[in-house]
This record gives sequence, structure tokens and C-alpha cells, in this order.
Amino acid sequence: MTKDQNDSRPTQDDTDVWCIDAETRNVIIARRNVLLGLWAGRLMGKDGEALTAYARELHRADFEVPGDSDIIAKLTADLASSGHPANVATLRQQISKFQRQAWRETASTD
Repeated sequence: MTKDQNDSRPTQDDTDVWCIDAETRNVIIARRNVLLGLWAGRLMGKDGEALTAYARELHRADFEVPGDSDIIAKLTADLASSGHPANVATLRQQISKFQRQAWRETASTD
């Protein structure tokens, strides 16, 4: 599988390097998306149930197309409409940060 340069997730070929199996990889990506949604939701002033709902909504958006372009597009639009524009580089940094955090959290529970 060729890695899309817009995708911060490892390819299937990288799976053995960074996690045990595809199921664990999917758990890590789901956790990453929720953490990213919580971060962005707080920037937009959301809290409580609205914050939780936004995190779930962002996670579901990741299923629209392969790679991270779908969540980056959603975040870019949502943050801009709330008065907190973010560039793609910043969003990719946050994705990488939350990817590492999700991996650590998942690894500590296995």
C-alpha cells in the first residue's frame, strides 16, 4: 500500500512496527480522533454534551474518505466558522500529537 502524503497514519506495512494488529491500530485511530475532537471543540467554546457530541462527529467524519483529508477539511471549516482558523500544518501537528498520546494510552491498557 502506498502512503498518501496527506495521511499521518502509518500504512498497513507499518502496522507491525507501531502496533500489534489492525484492530489495535483502529482503536488508536479512533482514540486519536476523539482527542482531536475534544481539543478542537474546546477551541470552539464547546463543553459538556456539545463537546462530547463534536468529538464523536469528528471521529465519524474520518470514515468519509481514506486518509486524514476528511477530518482536516472538517476541522478547517469548523474552526474557521467559529473564529479560530487553523492552517493544515497546525492541524497535522495536533493529529501527530494525539496519535502518539492515543498509542501510549492504548499500550498502557493492553
